[in-house]
Formats: sequence, C-alpha cells, structure tokens
Amino acid sequence: MAQLKAVSGTNAHKTPERQGRAPGRGSIMWDTLTDMANLPLMLPIATMQSALPAVGTAVNKYGIYKSDPQARGRRTNWSMIRFLYDGGDFAHQEASNLRALHAHIKGVNPDGSKYFALNPKTFRIVPDTFLDAVIRIRQDMGKPLTPAEEEKLYQEYVDLCLLLGIPQKDIEPTLKDFYVYFEDLILNTMTYNETVQFLTTTGIESAARLKYAKRLQPLANEFHRRFVYPTLRLCATRCLHPLYRERFNLPWSDRDEARYQKLCRRLQAYARVVPRALRYNPVAYLVMLGFHGPGLVTLQELDKIETRKQKRAQQRAQEKQQKQATEG
Repeated sequence: MAQLKAVSGTNAHKTPERQGRAPGRGSIMWDTLTDMANLPLMLPIATMQSALPAVGTAVNKYGIYKSDPQARGRRTNWSMIRFLYDGGDFAHQEASNLRALHAHIKGVNPDGSKYFALNPKTFRIVPDTFLDAVIRIRQDMGKPLTPAEEEKLYQEYVDLCLLLGIPQKDIEPTLKDFYVYFEDLILNTMTYNETVQFLTTTGIESAARLKYAKRLQPLANEFHRRFVYPTLRLCATRCLHPLYRERFNLPWSDRDEARYQKLCRRLQAYARVVPRALRYNPVAYLVMLGFHGPGLVTLQELDKIETRKQKRAQQRAQEKQQKQATEG
C-alpha cells in the first residue's frame, strides 16, 4: 500500500505536456497576418517555405502552383486563416488535415537525400516563416515589436507548433535560440530552387485568369502590368529574409529600396486611414462567421490534375504536329 501511494504521489506531481492552440483573435500573429495593409509584404512567406529543399521539391512534384496558381492561392489563404483562428474546432481540424495530407508526401531531393514532409524540421517551416515574417512586417510597417511583444509572439509560435504536432523537444526555448537555428537553416540548408525561381519571377508576371468574365481579361492583364506586377516584383525579393537575399545574391538596387520604402509608407497611410475592422482579410471574416471554405487538395486530386495537364500537353503537341504537316 505504501508503494502504491508513492507511485500515485509521483504521478500527481508529473508536469502535464503543454497542449498547442491557435493564436486566435487579438494575438499578434492573427492581427498581423489578417491585415490587408500587410498583404503585399506577406506574399514571400510561401517562397521562404519553398526554399527548404524538401518543400521546394515536394511542391514542384505535387503542387498545382504552376497549372492553377489562383486555386493554389485561394486554398492556401483559407488554410492559413483556419489554422490561426481560435473559434470552434477550425484550427485543430486544420492541423489534423494538414498532418493527414503530408503523411504520404515523401521522396528524394535533387542532391539524392530523402525527404519526408512530417519530419519536424520540415513540417514546422510554416510556423517558422510565420514568426519571422510577422517580426519583419511589423518593422517595415513602422510598428516594431517591443521585447514584451516579441516574447508574447514567441509563445504564440510555440503553441502553433505544438498544435501542428511538433514535439516540444524540437522547438527552441527562446526567440534568440530560434534565430540561431533559422539563420543556420537559411545559410546552410535552403536553396534557390526551381519553385523559388518560379514564385519570384514567372509566377508573378501574369494576371489572374478570369473564368467567368473572359472578355475583361485584356483589361485585367493591363491593370496587372501597370499596378500589380511592380508591387509584387518589389515584395517578391525585398520581403525575403535578408540573409537569404544576400546568400543567393538576388538583384536589388538602391532605387529598388527607395521604391519599397515608398510602398511601405503608402501601406502605413492606408492603415492609418482605414479602420482595422475594414482591413480584415475577407476570408477571415468568412471563417469568423463559420464558413469553412475550400478544403485542402488531396494527393488523389493532384494526380488527376497532373493527368489532365499531361493530356492537354499531348493534345497541344499533336495539334502542332498536324499544323506543321499541313503547312508543309
């Protein structure tokens, strides 16, 4: 009996494992990443994720970012908002769905090394890039975080990692330790791969395809060329982590920097004039109203998309051959 009491006493004093949760409304991460004033500065988050070889390779193999970038963008936006939202069971369900989807994503990197999407160092790249982006966006928008806010943000990040299923032992104890890890990742692991090249060049050059108002496509193309593309081109490079830009010697001039600073001043002015309630990402409004939105694309759907892409490519090749034969 005495032995049983001793065992019970030991269990009673055992520290329970910390449970993950979404940052939610009122958090620094939610307020920063759902603010439309910050949207142009957020776009390169996906690029930094793709710079990790395992992510870049997997996205290039399984992703639809080239064949249907608008659909990929919409799904990513919905997924991010659900993952950050603290209402209902949105975040926990999204984390579970993300793990289920990535459980079957594995393969070989261009250098011959193997990758597995659920490897903690790979799977946590999403909250890693969220954390880094929030800090740098707040700086560029003229509202740098105080030490107390940085500590609060880091706790939000840790909770997000735990929600995603990242073990506590694979998470650095402090923000300073995190940046030692993250900067080493940039300098020694990340690459300037095919996916990154597409996202920073070809992927931002064309306007979104209009599916229901195709007659307006020329106007959309011209608007994109004159107003949207210049902003995307600036942010696609400048909003990458400075160590990454330096390591791969990405072109950036003093004139580019001046134009970027001008853009940030305009975004800051927009944020001052427009109330926060009117600057919400529209998807955030819908999620708060209970709408789930489009789910994550499955590997089966990706296979079907890839099959359709190959068929269309074959048809175009056959049509080209027939045309050449006819002209000949």
